[in-house]
Amino acid sequence: MTVRYKRKILAAAALAAAAVPSPALASFYSEGEAGKVIFAVIIAIVVVLAARRYRIPDILRTAGAWFLAFAILIALYSYREPLEDVGREMIAALVPGMAVGNSAGEVVVRRSVGGQFMLNGAVDGEEIRFMFDTGASAVVLAATDAARAGIDPASLDYRLPVMTAAGVTEVAPVRLNNVSIGDINLTGVRAAVAKPGELDVSLLGMTFLNRITGFEVRRDRLVLIP
Repeated sequence: MTVRYKRKILAAAALAAAAVPSPALASFYSEGEAGKVIFAVIIAIVVVLAARRYRIPDILRTAGAWFLAFAILIALYSYREPLEDVGREMIAALVPGMAVGNSAGEVVVRRSVGGQFMLNGAVDGEEIRFMFDTGASAVVLAATDAARAGIDPASLDYRLPVMTAAGVTEVAPVRLNNVSIGDINLTGVRAAVAKPGELDVSLLGMTFLNRITGFEVRRDRLVLIP
């Protein structure tokens, strides 16, 4: 190898060494193996290009392109949580009723076309669609949903009056092992089952809502705070 090419290799190595990460890059570099691997690959590419007798300007352009790509990766990594929230918000907007979490641990649901907040949840592992209803004093399951969750509506005692948005009706008291909306999971939830044919959709009422930290309606979004 001639002295000229040795100088090129040294120049390339010096260029790589000069690209010492800024404090933000250094933080990423020290957090895990991903940064180390990417940085090592960039250095190797620069040195290999020099060894293959590329001119220094070519090496500079190529190295610059790789360092730019590296910087973009760092930026995406640094802002990953806001970007994830944006992605979840897009999913919630495209699929009304889907409960999606955000970086604050909240569960967000978009308002449905009919103006109500419809939430996809689960009761004892079975998927149930709820309507958000602060006028319901308890979680109230439609008879068909109760049957899907393993409760026999015909065996229940419909003796408990309960207030819903549609008025007062009689329901059968039950206790649900688990009710989940998105990442919020509650156990031992007091609930009720409506008489067959009296309720078309199950209601997410106050026996669930009173056990979480809070809930807010922010324009067309319902936010449940664990």
